[in-house]
Amino acid sequence: IIKDRVSTVFKLLPSNESLSPEEHYFIEATRAECFLLLGETNKAIASLRNAIGFDPLNYTAHASTLKQFEHILRKQRADKAWLNQFRPPRPVHFAGNIWRDGADVPQDLPTTISDIIQSNDIGFGYGAIAAGADIVIAEAILNEGGELNIILPSDLDSFIKHSVRPFGEAWVPRFSKCVKQAKSLTLLPSDDKTDIQAQTILAARMAMGQAILRSKTLNVNPCQLLINDPNRENSLTAYHKLDWVSSDFLLLETHLSIQKDIENERQSDHDTIAVMLLSSDNMTVKKFVSLDSAIQEVLKSEDETHVLHFDLRNAVEELNVLMMYNHKGNILVSEPIANFAALKHGEELEVFFAGLAPDPDGKMIRCFSLRPIAK
Repeated sequence: IIKDRVSTVFKLLPSNESLSPEEHYFIEATRAECFLLLGETNKAIASLRNAIGFDPLNYTAHASTLKQFEHILRKQRADKAWLNQFRPPRPVHFAGNIWRDGADVPQDLPTTISDIIQSNDIGFGYGAIAAGADIVIAEAILNEGGELNIILPSDLDSFIKHSVRPFGEAWVPRFSKCVKQAKSLTLLPSDDKTDIQAQTILAARMAMGQAILRSKTLNVNPCQLLINDPNRENSLTAYHKLDWVSSDFLLLETHLSIQKDIENERQSDHDTIAVMLLSSDNMTVKKFVSLDSAIQEVLKSEDETHVLHFDLRNAVEELNVLMMYNHKGNILVSEPIANFAALKHGEELEVFFAGLAPDPDGKMIRCFSLRPIAK
């Protein structure tokens, strides 16, 4: 029966040369799947390689194909190792110590970072770009043809003022070049009353969560890349490392000792921003000290409609937009909450992209849905 059905599919596959690269990809990927169903692995490999050659950067499509192939091979009880050569590049969260322009840093550091990127097949970077390690890693990702996604705890001018220019004017054009070449730029709202340490930690956690969510889409394992002084146990870099390793993902670390007087050390143990909950039962915003406590409150009334956001500037307005976009019984959250949940609650909560909701000014807000994982 399988042979007959596969034979029918083979006959239906078009060969029109005017097809788009994506259409060519799916035709050849389907051909590869047919060969796989027949147990002709070598022909499946050749056809899949041909498919990817038509549309080499369509990583989401590649990942979807590989998931299907894994299912087939699992049913056939066959070896899956050969699929690894076709897997998309992996996402990375990157961070590191700040240093002044002209500091005693090894000249081959960029080469070392590029070697790490190549050997671990890193293709997507998520992080901030402060002076020093951040910019060096971001430049290496771009030089290796990777995609750079920047997440900052404040607006560009404030970030340059506090985290770039004080460490040497030469960092500023390098920062600006990274911003111009970035695939995406996320800026957390801030003002003079902002707890900048808490938002810096949140921005890093968002970057980690974005890397994790991207890895799930691509069906690969994420990693973290640090340039870190191991003697600075109280640095923000060390704190970001603790966040990452607590989630049991791969850590890639380069040790580098820099002058201590210019590192952005943690100023206090405060590292969280309140979570805001708006529910349809009373439409009153409640604040919680953690996402855990907010989720527990939500689960008490599953029939209601709930939306969640961190207590950032303009968060109340965005909560109201999310509520209008939501439907009964659903938990809809802002992107910062979704990223945090992916990092800190990946074993308890599933995170799904739910679409774009326009606010009154026409700005599109990215919405995500949370769902408890059945035990």
